[in-house]
Amino acid sequence: MSVRDASPRVRSSKPRSARARETRVAMGVIGSLLVAAVTVTAVVLRVLVGPGHDLALAGSMAGLCVVALGLFGWGVWSATGRVVRPVARLETEMLEITMSDLARRVEVPSGGDETARLAGRVNAVLARLEGSALQRRAFIADASHELRTPLTGLRTRIELALADPEDGELLDTLRHSLRDVERLHRIVEDLLALARLDSGEEPNREPLDLGSLVDDELARRTPPVPLAAKVEAGIRVEADREQLCSVLLNLLGNAERHAAAMIEVEVRAEGTEAVVEVRDDGRGIPPADRDRVFERFARLDSARDRGAGGSGLGLAIARQVAVTHGGRLYVADGMNGARFVLRLPLLR
Repeated sequence: MSVRDASPRVRSSKPRSARARETRVAMGVIGSLLVAAVTVTAVVLRVLVGPGHDLALAGSMAGLCVVALGLFGWGVWSATGRVVRPVARLETEMLEITMSDLARRVEVPSGGDETARLAGRVNAVLARLEGSALQRRAFIADASHELRTPLTGLRTRIELALADPEDGELLDTLRHSLRDVERLHRIVEDLLALARLDSGEEPNREPLDLGSLVDDELARRTPPVPLAAKVEAGIRVEADREQLCSVLLNLLGNAERHAAAMIEVEVRAEGTEAVVEVRDDGRGIPPADRDRVFERFARLDSARDRGAGGSGLGLAIARQVAVTHGGRLYVADGMNGARFVLRLPLLR
């Protein structure tokens, strides 16, 4: 049994809102007045009619009780209606809102009571749903555009090859087609990775030597420019190996696409964090765009766009992996070029 389940939950006996408190007080006052009125009437009638008329007195009292109960019931119904009516109106408005009409908002009653706060929370949820729906539609549109570009090129080359089978440039056509297929494969793989991250799937964490992991990735690559690495030994983190490798691949690939003459990689410990820096000497990233580069299918008005071969999803995946592991990924100030910094909690 969890601690939360074992702990008793104490509920306050007080009403939860000002309107409920006022209703309770009013009902108590009305009930007390009716009881007092019936009691005084009974005493007065008993004195006036005198002994020997108990049967008539009982009938009169029964009638008074019926009238009093009716008045009390009407008061309860009226007071309850004042409390329930705003909630019923809120429910009706919520039922009228559909996924295609998320821009609508429910009416917030005046008074600042519990119903008004509930309506405010409902509007906040609707705003988040609307934002998520807009983001999803934009993502689908961008993904469709990204997939359409290589598909169109691939189809065109195949149609040209079929129209002229004797063309001597068949090998060149196949090479270009293979590049389009590789781009499609890269986009699909990145979309699947994002789908897994968005689903909240927990990473398969294990203790890893971050320096060894970086050294292994660097040994597999043949960068187009000289690469200088400064890697401290014994820096351990707890992470999913496959996901962390994808972060390193994205950062290194990004640097290779934009570096002019040099790439620098550094791995070090800093306080309670393991730090990986990947720097290049390209055109760099303006401060205004340093968060935008992590958006999905982001387009920058500079040379650092995905025209050089990126899918437009790599950095978005890398940042989400970092956040999932309790870390950060951001663009920091540098002497020249871009400086990407990955920070993860050290394994003690």
